[in-house]
Amino acid sequence: MKLSSAFIAVVALVGVSVNAQFPCASSPVRKEIRSLSSQEWGRVSKVLRTMQDSGWFGWFAYMHNQNYLIVHGSEYFFPWHRRYIRDFESVAQQIDRNFVLPYWDELRDYANPAGSAVMSSKYLGGNGQGSNRCVTNGLQGNWALSFPNRHCLQRQYNGGNRINSWSSPESIQSILSRSTKMSQLRPGIEYSLHGDIHIALGGDMLKPYSPNDFVFFLHHANLDRLWSLWQIMNPVQNFWSMDGVDNNGRPIGYGTPLPHYNDPIISTMRLGMNNMCFFYDNGGSVTSRSLDKRDTTGQKCIPRPPAAIPALVEGVFNDVNALPVPADAYVHTTIAQKLPAPVLNKWFPTYTPGVGLNNTVSYSAADIPSTPIYSNTPPVGNVSGECKDNSLYNSAEVYSEEYHAFDLASDAKGGPKYPMPYSSPMTDSFIKMHNYPMSEIRKQRALALEFVRDMNAAGYQSPFAKGATA
Repeated sequence: MKLSSAFIAVVALVGVSVNAQFPCASSPVRKEIRSLSSQEWGRVSKVLRTMQDSGWFGWFAYMHNQNYLIVHGSEYFFPWHRRYIRDFESVAQQIDRNFVLPYWDELRDYANPAGSAVMSSKYLGGNGQGSNRCVTNGLQGNWALSFPNRHCLQRQYNGGNRINSWSSPESIQSILSRSTKMSQLRPGIEYSLHGDIHIALGGDMLKPYSPNDFVFFLHHANLDRLWSLWQIMNPVQNFWSMDGVDNNGRPIGYGTPLPHYNDPIISTMRLGMNNMCFFYDNGGSVTSRSLDKRDTTGQKCIPRPPAAIPALVEGVFNDVNALPVPADAYVHTTIAQKLPAPVLNKWFPTYTPGVGLNNTVSYSAADIPSTPIYSNTPPVGNVSGECKDNSLYNSAEVYSEEYHAFDLASDAKGGPKYPMPYSSPMTDSFIKMHNYPMSEIRKQRALALEFVRDMNAAGYQSPFAKGATA
């Protein structure tokens, strides 16, 4: 007798006693790093230096190194990293009970990452210097790391002195909106924004021991925040979603123990419960009542309207570090106001209730601008480190006519200033290091190409792209 996946999920849910989970005594709020007061950042810096002196950075780098092939490329990805960075935060709180792990809202910096205040001497320092690519300024400037051997913290930007643009807020919002289960969300995020930052910074971040760089924890806290946002976008559909398989093809579910920790996956799925004693500064809360609801109509749930966003003037994008709301929150409103219905329905279905995910979209003449707003010319040279001999991609896939680079010539002539490229494809070495399945990489790549093509046809320009030509 065959059992439906929905029935199996319900049985599993009951079996691990979801309603018996234990609330945290307190759950501090994780904030975006640039919103920390000088006192708060000073506390974070002091604790991290103590952890470095005590050998904790070496320990966490070692643990990630031991498990990275297990927890990447499978649905372990989100729950394991949530548990892992919470472990890091818990150790820090043994040093200072008021420590709270910040996150980096990387999306607001996507067009010019190297220009972010986060990569300045005020916070985490910049590019590596000299033949060894050692970071010499910022929090970890001139640190002597212990794993896998004694060395300086290394970074090597993938654009020389710049960092190539990575996934846009719009592309990540689309993934959140059209993913209806964990096995869709995970590859969508892991093979885009997750890989973008590791590849962009290079050095230690390109190694299995990437937690040597504190950027790792800021980055994964942001990915965890995005998972949390996705969970509460549609609590009935998304919150307890945990389908998929491990790298050996074995099913993963609520009771599956996390590698190294052996905690069941379900213990990580609800913030403010069990050991997940934290929230995010822009995340809503989910009540037990809302989690008990089930969609009995067979129709898509109507999402809550987005919270009111402070009025923003165009000038704020001269300094994205000063943006008063997360990038994903801002583009949510921008997209809803500016995209035509066909594009909105296809790529942002939770913004348009009642529209299916697999609908066919056709454009009218009014939907398509008469003049393309993106460059059709691939950049000169190998800007991202891929497409060398023996590349896992072929030239047609990567450098197609849909490559929407920043069109500097057009900008110089007074043309569009805010184009929206998709992120660079992951490099061969990164794919091989994680043993990522090429079939899934190619699938995500095709979706990214189609997404940008449709956004191009709709005439949408990301307000966050100004940084690339500033």
